[in-house]
Amino acid sequence: MLSFLGMLIFSSFGKSVWLVNSFGLATIVAVLLFCWCTSSTWAAGFALVQQGTAAMGQGNAFVAEANDASAIFYNPAGLNQLKGTQVYQGSFFNYPDREYSGGGQDSQTNHRLYRSLTAYIAIPVHDRVALGLGFFSPFGMGTVWPPTWAGRYITTFSSLHTYNLNPVISVKVLENLSVAAGFDVLWSKVRLKRKTPVVVGGRAFPDGEFEFRGEGNGAGYNLGLLYEPLTGVKLGVAYRSQIKVNHSGGFTTTLPAPLGAGPSSAAEGAIVYPPSLTMGISYSRFKPFTFEFDTTWTGWSSYSKQKVILDTPLTPNGAATLTNPKNWHDSWAFRFGANYAVNDWMKLRAGYIYDLTPVPNSSFDPQIPDANRHIFTVGQDLKIWRFTLGIAYNYILSEPRTKNNTIVVNGVPASLQANGRYNSDVHSLGLSWSFQF
Repeated sequence: MLSFLGMLIFSSFGKSVWLVNSFGLATIVAVLLFCWCTSSTWAAGFALVQQGTAAMGQGNAFVAEANDASAIFYNPAGLNQLKGTQVYQGSFFNYPDREYSGGGQDSQTNHRLYRSLTAYIAIPVHDRVALGLGFFSPFGMGTVWPPTWAGRYITTFSSLHTYNLNPVISVKVLENLSVAAGFDVLWSKVRLKRKTPVVVGGRAFPDGEFEFRGEGNGAGYNLGLLYEPLTGVKLGVAYRSQIKVNHSGGFTTTLPAPLGAGPSSAAEGAIVYPPSLTMGISYSRFKPFTFEFDTTWTGWSSYSKQKVILDTPLTPNGAATLTNPKNWHDSWAFRFGANYAVNDWMKLRAGYIYDLTPVPNSSFDPQIPDANRHIFTVGQDLKIWRFTLGIAYNYILSEPRTKNNTIVVNGVPASLQANGRYNSDVHSLGLSWSFQF
């Protein structure tokens, strides 16, 4: 995304002098930190919404149904529908394929399988009160480009892991109305790599490599409401607050032989994970069918820029604070889902999602070749005694998108932009089991 114009010049006689152009090596460090959360994932931006197989199988349209323990994520007000304690665990596997074509070069990300986990426990403690505890990953990313691809000075490796602990309480205030609230403790960890050109004394060496590792934590809250104005017609609303996380970590430089180790520095940078609001209606008056339509607003405008503070500038005249504009905008997703109860022990699910990207053309970059997405979903539940086994599959197809912009840091454009056409799709599989006590 940002420039790697920096040049390393090594002087002999036991002294090393690191000279760079107007960007400087410090700028290169900041570029890594700016982008630690900007890599392709499985929902708009870098949100993960696959947190339960029932929802996943029917287009994640679940806020007004929310009738298993995964309601802790989708709408905790639904917990009052459970008749007993329920333990739930899910595993989700994503297999992305991203391709780039531009400037006469074609590249493809390395094929890797990414996994995330969820775990929930829901406990009705009273006819009108239910408690829940959830553990899940609401945001994440993973991209591995070849080390020699056209955008190697922008990114070669990106990963983001988040883990969220979410206790909730749900109260049935009326026979047809429940409300819920909870708080979130979010921990996040990031690792980024990219190549950089190295020139010493006028001699070009093989590429060096920059790596950033950092972690941090933050807190937020969530709210839910479930209202059934008519038998078989439910309205659901769920809100999750933004969570600000200050990441602290280290930056290292690897130089080709025989140059030795490069400079390193501690650094800090904050990211605000966006708020979201989901509203939906569920209709189950045509038994054995249930239909649901949801819409989700996500406040991605919280990601307007990235600001990084270096503990110590890596060059005498290097900047200690650098800013990279993002200017993401709020986005919407529209979710349609249905399920069919074949009998008391089997349920079939299907759905469709149209997910709008928050990334404007001006800041579109190869770390997150994000585009509007069409998501096609199917799933099935199988009940055996008190166990319920769930399976869901999503095919996520992104619309093709062309990058033709200039990415800048502190107002200065990068040298390599990796402009061209980007295509991506993802195969996603979810498996779950739950036990009703």
